[in-house]
Amino acid sequence: MKFSERDFAKLFDSTLLKPETSWDEILNFVDESIKYDVRAIAIPWYALTYAIKKVSTTDIGIVVGIDFPFGYSSIERKLDEIKFYLSFSEKITDFDVVVNISAVRSNNWEYVQEELRILSQEIKKHDKICKIIIETSRLSDNEIVRLCQLISNESSIDYVKTGTGFGPAPTTYKDVQLMKKYLGGKKIKVSGGIKTLDQVKRFLDMGVSLFGSSAAIEIINEFVERYRRK
Repeated sequence: MKFSERDFAKLFDSTLLKPETSWDEILNFVDESIKYDVRAIAIPWYALTYAIKKVSTTDIGIVVGIDFPFGYSSIERKLDEIKFYLSFSEKITDFDVVVNISAVRSNNWEYVQEELRILSQEIKKHDKICKIIIETSRLSDNEIVRLCQLISNESSIDYVKTGTGFGPAPTTYKDVQLMKKYLGGKKIKVSGGIKTLDQVKRFLDMGVSLFGSSAAIEIINEFVERYRRK
């Protein structure tokens, strides 16, 4: 793998989003993620003030989830949440928006398209990164295809993210292969079940650009140990 240690670390949004996470775990996680110089950090939103202060002198970003993890709030409610975080801190760099999965499963494509357009344009108006989470493990192949086709037409969307990490199954290689075929060059962030360096390597070979993982630090360590010897 032709990456420096720093460039490899910048492939990861390091995440700690389990609802049972303790405050001490959050503090340790933020410190460790900064030490490893990851791309961005996602932690329970009530700890944002702490995380923002800790990364203030670094180039590490902060990720917030919008209508996370189920995505079935109204467009207006999601827009309010986006505006809240836009006003909260400039250090919040990434908005990971959960698509309305219920609307997708209902084939309400007009609603889905409107949601994608309104929310992504609001985020990009403020020069932030917009990622749309489609939760592939809850969708059929046909639903993934149609949703990716709609996303491919929205210039304000930067990444399509495979999952929240709370779906019923991990992201599969088949999911990504299908997404690549219909996204028109949009970048893919894989999240959900990413635990090993071999998984990351295979997804990179498929053209994935970014990863979200609670095991980011362990994977970075695995990378360093494997390639330090070569």
